[in-house]
Amino acid sequence: MTLLDRLSTGWKAWIILFLLTFGAAAPGVFLLPALDRDESRFAQASKEMLEENNYIVIQYQDELRNKKPAGIHWLQAASTALTTGPGAKEVWTYRVPSWLGAALGTLACFWAGIALVGRRAAFLGSAMFGATLLLTSEAHISKTDGVLVFLTTLGIGALGRLYLGTDKPGRMAFLVWLTVSASFLIKGPVTMMVVAYAGLGAFVWARADEGKGGDWWRPLADWKGPALFVAMVLPWFLWIQAATDGQYIEGAVGKDLKDKFTGASEGHAGWFLYHLSHVPAWFFPATLLFVTGLVASVKQVAGAGGLNTAPVRRYGLAGAAIFAVLVLLNYGLALVPPFESGGVAETLRTLKPLPAWPFLFIAAIWLMARETPAARGPSDETKGLRLLLAWSLLTYAFFELMPTLLSHYILPAYPAFGLLCGYGAVRIMDGARLPVSNTVGAVLFVVGAGLLLAASFPGVTTYLMAEAAGDFKTVSAQEVLAAWTPYRDFPLWLWWAGFGLSGFCLVEFARGRVAAAILLGVLASVALGWHVRIFMLPSQVWVQPTETARLALEDVCGIPGEDDVCNVKTPARILALGYAEPSYVLTLGTQNLHPPQTPLDLPLDPAAYPVVYLLNFEDRKADEPMTETAARLRAEAVRLGACLTESPSYYALNYSNGDPVHFRAWRFDWGGCP
Repeated sequence: MTLLDRLSTGWKAWIILFLLTFGAAAPGVFLLPALDRDESRFAQASKEMLEENNYIVIQYQDELRNKKPAGIHWLQAASTALTTGPGAKEVWTYRVPSWLGAALGTLACFWAGIALVGRRAAFLGSAMFGATLLLTSEAHISKTDGVLVFLTTLGIGALGRLYLGTDKPGRMAFLVWLTVSASFLIKGPVTMMVVAYAGLGAFVWARADEGKGGDWWRPLADWKGPALFVAMVLPWFLWIQAATDGQYIEGAVGKDLKDKFTGASEGHAGWFLYHLSHVPAWFFPATLLFVTGLVASVKQVAGAGGLNTAPVRRYGLAGAAIFAVLVLLNYGLALVPPFESGGVAETLRTLKPLPAWPFLFIAAIWLMARETPAARGPSDETKGLRLLLAWSLLTYAFFELMPTLLSHYILPAYPAFGLLCGYGAVRIMDGARLPVSNTVGAVLFVVGAGLLLAASFPGVTTYLMAEAAGDFKTVSAQEVLAAWTPYRDFPLWLWWAGFGLSGFCLVEFARGRVAAAILLGVLASVALGWHVRIFMLPSQVWVQPTETARLALEDVCGIPGEDDVCNVKTPARILALGYAEPSYVLTLGTQNLHPPQTPLDLPLDPAAYPVVYLLNFEDRKADEPMTETAARLRAEAVRLGACLTESPSYYALNYSNGDPVHFRAWRFDWGGCP
């Protein structure tokens, strides 16, 4: 028994894989500040559930957040209640569900892979997936994707066992429905879609090649599964509809979901092959075997009779024709004049039909394939690869063709790609020769490692500082750069470790020692990830505007609730002018005001003091320059006899919108200055 066999069997494999993702992401969970904007919005909505003891309505301060279901907020609220309570303003408590979800996603990948590609390939593939930059990054962001990838992968693992044949079909079907139902409460129909693509793709593939898709899917049609879905999903949807006067579905479906299919929602467009172009960095270190896994699996399926030349040509032409029609329809609809009445007709006019291509392609193959008496069925190995290829490629095609493009959307396909990489690794270890694929994989690995090493080197941050400093209008670039000097350097020993491990990985891969190369690649990914999460990002306060604002507020004892720290009374809330990022609300307090709610006059009631303003002198969206607003506040303080305490200037770049910020905190106390 080889070392790989010993590691991939028994409890050791599960612990190793869990700790891999869990440990790789851990520094980011605790050391990184709250990110803008989605993470802080999710966490703040969960925080308000705890503060108001209302677990039905999702809101961000006074605004209803009718976008995603409540499931992730329940998990975040629960993790915070169990750790620190709602009074804490630390974001890490809201990251725990994503952290655990990503680590469990690696285990779910292993469990799915055991059935689909065998234990050795599953262990290698899930290790590579568990170390990918995208998964370990989503693990420390308090959003939906960490939990989503776990539920999706677990559901497809159960689907795979149904497809290959199991002595417990009822349990596996129930598990599929359980994951689909739970995931629907996390991020709507994403898991349902991915599971459907995997299952339908495998079924139609079998129908096209063996003449019959089989009846393995019948347990999914049992009434218990749909009943479970209704029981888990319907009650909350009825409650939220009633609580929001019918606004939830209008916002979640009629606005949020519709916008993603009618254009680049919130400006999130992208270039051609957007998701594929992110593979070298996001899929690192599994990029080493990305091409090898795809080629090896396709060869295996083709060698088993799954890719006969005539059907492939026929189905390929059908897919190309469907794609061409959708492209014409996509641009043709854009030429139709808008409907003044709006409604369904206007919605249909603005829809982008390209994401329908995977479904229509499957439907075309189904209709073109003649159902005949089944030929001798393929091996379980070939069937497992069919399911993995359907899962990965159809999911990829759907998200690649969406008009709204965000790089993390593709995460549900990454476990399948990881397992294919594991399969390719085992094939090489068993003697298969794939020199071209291996060379391309090595090039992708070098590109990914090069990008990560370059992006995390101090010279890059210094260059970006110089670029950002030139955007300030209220202060010279030299003064800004002088203030940012402490952020220029950070320890590099983990950077050098990642560099060396990446090099040794390539050397071992070239020598044909694939298992050793995978181990070194995984360690390189962990080292580079730790470098970024422990040293680089936490030190870059110049791109953390809320943390920069905190520094200004601390200078005037202006953070609510910190009376003991300052030994003076702190304000009940902060009044921000020119700054309204969600991380400000999350980490400094729900009660804090931001534009346009911030009052522009000092109160007349002495009991309302101290009053603290956070002023952004680089604000270019206000009705009047910040200098005029500040001058008026100063004049009011003189008239009322209030004491004004000012912080020094603090500078940062708001990465959410690319704007510079120039903060000063002003504290007003009733009565004259001592």
